Amino acid sequence: MLRNDIPVYVQVRDQLWQWIQEQQLDSQARLPAERELASRFNTTRVTVRQALGQLEAEGIIFRSNRRGWYITPQRLIYDPSLDIGFYNTVTEQGFTPSTETLSKRLIEAPSWLADISGMAEGAPIYHILRRRSVDLRCVVVEHNYINPRGCPGLLDQDTDLSIWLLLREQYDLVPGKRNIEIFPQALTGVEAEALGVNSGSAGLYMQRLTLDKSGAFLEYDREYWIHDALKVAVQVNNN
Repeated sequence: MLRNDIPVYVQVRDQLWQWIQEQQLDSQARLPAERELASRFNTTRVTVRQALGQLEAEGIIFRSNRRGWYITPQRLIYDPSLDIGFYNTVTEQGFTPSTETLSKRLIEAPSWLADISGMAEGAPIYHILRRRSVDLRCVVVEHNYINPRGCPGLLDQDTDLSIWLLLREQYDLVPGKRNIEIFPQALTGVEAEALGVNSGSAGLYMQRLTLDKSGAFLEYDREYWIHDALKVAVQVNNN
């Protein structure tokens, strides 16, 4: 029985969450259609959408455009203090990683990148756009801006693989100092489209400025994550 002192969608949210637990739905299991859920919980589709939206905000479920609602997989634990790369991070936690290069080209450094990197505006720079997945779920779109000085021919390499592994093994380039920033940001434009979410969906933005051992600009990375895909955890050793 519904209570008058609690919004209806909140009560439906609780009933839906209880049903999900009772059904023991696995990671990425698909939920019934909204019409079926409305019938099951004796409410309207509008109220069901509100309840689903609440569960999505809590990271319990996620919506795939034109496909429906799914149970959110376990979050990927990310430690920015470690330099082990996407593939190793994912596989070490029991998941399956995959990467798709959407575009790669030589561009002229725009003014904003020149300010960040210290390179001259208009200087040549590699721009690689990639979409990365965990267990076939697209979780992040990343823009890699790489100084071509020490890695000629990088764009001819297979950039679906680890770029940092390529830089290390093919060009003997090793990161020195890194500056990492992480904060919430809505997913819009190219990033939202590539991830298959509605523009304005919640996301997590990460940017990483990397210098080489000599202090010269090496790479600038912009990452746009699905909001429920990542948990940031840092290990601190006081010894």
